[in-house]
Amino acid sequence: MRIDKIELNGFKSFGERTMFNFHPGITCIVGPNGCGKSNIVDAFKWVLGEQSAKSLRGEKMEELIFNGSTTKKPKGMAEVTMVLSGLIGAEQPVQGENEEKVSDTASVTRRLYRSGDSEYMMNKTQCRLKDIKDLFLDTGLEVKSYSILEQDRIAEILNSKPQDRRFLIEEVAGVMKYNVRKKEALSKLESSRMNLQRINDIVIEVKKQINFLDRLAKKAERYKKLTTEMHAIELKIAQRDYQALKKSYETIFAEYTVLKEEESLKSADFSNIENETETKRLELLEKEKSLEQVQIKFQALEKDIAELEKSIAVAKTECDNSNEYLTKLHQQEEEFRQKETEALQRQGELGRTETELISEMEGQKELLGEKADFVRSLEEELSEYEELLEEKRREMFRISDELSTLRNAQSKFQSSLDGLTHREESSIKDADGLKKMLAEADESLKDVEMGLMDKKNNLMLLREQTGIIGNELIAHKNRFENSRETLARSKEELASNVSRIEYLKELLFDNVTKELLSGDKSIHVLASVSDIIEVNDEFEKAIESVLSEKVNSFILPAPGDIETALSAIRDKESGRTAFIPFKPDIAVEPIDIPEGAIGRALDFVRTKEEFSAIAERLLTNIFVVKDLKAAFDAISAGRSCFFVTLDGEVIEPSGAVIAGEVKGIFKRKREMRELESAVEDNKASIDRIQTELQSIQQFIESKEADLKVIEAAINEKEKEVSLLNLTAENYREDKERRSRKLAYLALEVEQIVREKESIEKTLIEKDAEIQMAEGKKSESEQRGASLQEEISLKRLRLEEFRAEVTEIRLLITSRREKIESIGKEKEALTRELAEYKQKNEFLSEETASIQARIQQRTQETGENEEKIRSFVSVADGFRKNIAERKEVIDSVQQELLTTEHGLKQLRQQIDAISQRTAELDIGRAEHKVKIENLSANIRQNYGLEIDGLDVEPLTEEDEKRLIELREKIQELGPVNLGTLEEYEELRTRYEFLNNQQDDLNRSIAELEEAIGKINATTRKKLRDAFDSLKIKFSEVFITLFGGGRAELVMTDEHNILETGIDIIAQPPGKRLQNINLLSGGEKTLTALSLLFASFLIKPTPLCILDEADSALDEMNTEKFANMVKDFSREPQFLVVTHNRNHMSVANYIYGITTEESGVSKVISMQLVEA
Repeated sequence: MRIDKIELNGFKSFGERTMFNFHPGITCIVGPNGCGKSNIVDAFKWVLGEQSAKSLRGEKMEELIFNGSTTKKPKGMAEVTMVLSGLIGAEQPVQGENEEKVSDTASVTRRLYRSGDSEYMMNKTQCRLKDIKDLFLDTGLEVKSYSILEQDRIAEILNSKPQDRRFLIEEVAGVMKYNVRKKEALSKLESSRMNLQRINDIVIEVKKQINFLDRLAKKAERYKKLTTEMHAIELKIAQRDYQALKKSYETIFAEYTVLKEEESLKSADFSNIENETETKRLELLEKEKSLEQVQIKFQALEKDIAELEKSIAVAKTECDNSNEYLTKLHQQEEEFRQKETEALQRQGELGRTETELISEMEGQKELLGEKADFVRSLEEELSEYEELLEEKRREMFRISDELSTLRNAQSKFQSSLDGLTHREESSIKDADGLKKMLAEADESLKDVEMGLMDKKNNLMLLREQTGIIGNELIAHKNRFENSRETLARSKEELASNVSRIEYLKELLFDNVTKELLSGDKSIHVLASVSDIIEVNDEFEKAIESVLSEKVNSFILPAPGDIETALSAIRDKESGRTAFIPFKPDIAVEPIDIPEGAIGRALDFVRTKEEFSAIAERLLTNIFVVKDLKAAFDAISAGRSCFFVTLDGEVIEPSGAVIAGEVKGIFKRKREMRELESAVEDNKASIDRIQTELQSIQQFIESKEADLKVIEAAINEKEKEVSLLNLTAENYREDKERRSRKLAYLALEVEQIVREKESIEKTLIEKDAEIQMAEGKKSESEQRGASLQEEISLKRLRLEEFRAEVTEIRLLITSRREKIESIGKEKEALTRELAEYKQKNEFLSEETASIQARIQQRTQETGENEEKIRSFVSVADGFRKNIAERKEVIDSVQQELLTTEHGLKQLRQQIDAISQRTAELDIGRAEHKVKIENLSANIRQNYGLEIDGLDVEPLTEEDEKRLIELREKIQELGPVNLGTLEEYEELRTRYEFLNNQQDDLNRSIAELEEAIGKINATTRKKLRDAFDSLKIKFSEVFITLFGGGRAELVMTDEHNILETGIDIIAQPPGKRLQNINLLSGGEKTLTALSLLFASFLIKPTPLCILDEADSALDEMNTEKFANMVKDFSREPQFLVVTHNRNHMSVANYIYGITTEESGVSKVISMQLVEA
């Protein structure tokens, strides 16, 4: 692999697109400090994938984008492209399937936008950073490899921990790709183990759910079977209801058809009469329209009369106004004649005044000419003196400028001298301060390192505390899940018990019972018999049999309430039931217990105290016997009373026996009481578990809060540790910076002393020049003062004559202004005279016009009065015609009213028929809706059409079976049919999860095997590489140092995969010592020895040396340059340097300059050996 070129665009100081071509051998980058040489090295690191802005000498990545200069705008993007060749046989970018030929070249591009977005490209196709890193993997051309050696990198290699130096042997051994694969395998292994653990947990949970759903699925299956049979019977019922509705619908439709025909006949009669009525209405309308037209003409005639009367009134008003206006016009005409006479008199006076002023002004003009000639002669004489004075002033200004220049120079030199003195004192003071600060920095560094140790110990304690709290949280979360499962089971049991209670209530109460308990509020039911009596388990069947229908009889307050209840039952036709009055005033005398009886029925029941009398009335003289034989024996003995056996046979005094199954009401009542007790227990258990869950939840939240606090403290401590590390590093850098500055200050003081001596000598010369210039200036000032006195006297005399001239000119100007004013006034008077003449002419014309208008209006008024008399006669004729037409219209209206009354009666008959047909239509629609609803219900619930149902006729057995089926379904309680599907889904999921468990176990085994193989291969390569590097390092060290000893040592021989690397170096003539105690040059040569040793084992395509020779002296620099030249036969070298030895061995040189501040420019030069 070889680097052909690198192209920078908008990267750091390279604002424009800049290309660097790289040839075999050595390429040098040279230029002054700050020109941007190292930016080229940064570009290489950046395009190779460097992610740290600090490593690129910045604070944030945005600083890599060209930020503009005084003449260039900032760029919106930074881009670096590197072109490679010689890829065949090396790592290459992935090629497309259809490409026939693999390219020998590739390009890698990285871009960064100001928005923060970035992209990577390979061969101008977008790719991932990982693809670029894979391309350079194990080539040695990587960001952290030994192929890029900077000045700071030398110190980093030697001063870093042994563990951090592992990258040297890893690069040489070529195990970086194995490390990447191992890291990926370990990541997959960890992920697989976590997935396996998660799946194991899920399998356990799914298994629990399957076990739980198994019983529910069986219940759902039974429910499904029962509902199928029930639906078949319901379809028979639906068919029966459908046929009944259909028959009723046909009856209604027949009546509806007959009524519609009758309605049509009456509607036809109504239409004929209505047509006749409409004809009369039209006749009436025509007569009313004719009347309306006559009325319109009459109204128009009245309107014309009113308009004429209005015109006469307006004309009279206008004549009165015109007479008043004519009087005013005569008055204005007299006023204008008087003003015209006054204007002619004023015009004559102004002409005389004007002649006098012109004569006076001519005399003053002659006097002004004489005075002006004398003033001009004085001004010429004064001008000559002022020119002489101005010449002397220019001479004085020139001498002053010369003197000012000398004094400024003297002041500048003196200021420079003072500044140098101040700088000297300041430098000496700064040097003393720096020495003190260096001592203080040492103390501060020790304090920071002690504080850093304390913070790390505190951090360790906090992490241990986090582990303890984490274990507590896991335990309580497990407890929380267990309690939640128990709560779910309790809620399920509660729902089941509540459902069973509701079902038992449905079985206990028939329709009559429900209606009485929830219907008419006027019937006050105290209780039912089954509510007030509790029976021992053994005698439940006997007591229920003997009470028979009275078990569900209702207890009402009084006999009157019974009558009300019976009336309600009859009205609703609800069915049959029994009632017992609370106090019937009936006394029952008890008899002795017959022989052979177990006891009184009353002895085997418990009743509420307030209802004990009712129980006595119902059960007194009823005895429980073991069997029928004992009952018949007692009857034969003459005992006339009721007997009941334990099996429920009732023997009446007549000897009649009533037998059969009972409904089990007392048994169900007992079960309801037990269930209600269980419900209360369930609720108490749920409340207790919920309280416990809240307590556990609060504990978990408390501990999680504590954990967050501790984690926050850990983050804070880590920040403090990082800050202290940074502070310590800053202190070290500060010490080094101040040491350099101290040396600089010493040189600066020496330079200042030499500059002060030179300036003091110059100041003496400037003093002599200043004294000579001041003498010349004094002489010129004396001559100038003499000339100034003579000029002042001449100016006083000139000002006196100028004042006289000015006074004459003002007088002439005053007279001229008065003449102009008189001329303007004469013009104004002329205009006024013309205006008065024009106005008089207008007034004469206006008077004649008004007199003509008055005569016209008088004539129009006479004509209008004649018209009014004619119109009044015509209006009288219209009034008579209108009265006659109204009489005819009244007659027609009376006939129309009679016809409309007959229509109204016929309309009522039609409406009655329509109302009945509407009722039938509603009934028909209701039947139709019921039929459609029944059809839709069958279609929706069963997916069948009711017209096509082929079912057997409904029988009484079907109805009984339907009741049984509903009872059985009710006994099943709430059933979730989705359980079946959910059960199957869980079974499928369980099998899928088991397969995943097997796959993950196989995957984990394969990954562990692969990691083992990678470790074995890596150990062998690392051992071989370390042994080779150890030998080569020693050889190169001896070559560069001319002797001495150097060695690489593993910190852990038995664990080569994790071992660190120690460097032992002993330059010739020195004792073996800590590598940190070597000089800067010795450290550089040691690092270079390690670099070149690595090159001897595994050369890289390109080696970048960024001022790596800065700490070397002339002789060692020459050695270093020659070694670079020897190594450059195979790899390419890019050397950033100021050293001429490196320039002398370079094949190609790029010079970097900054013609414009902040913008780097490239100058290239190819060197050919002589």
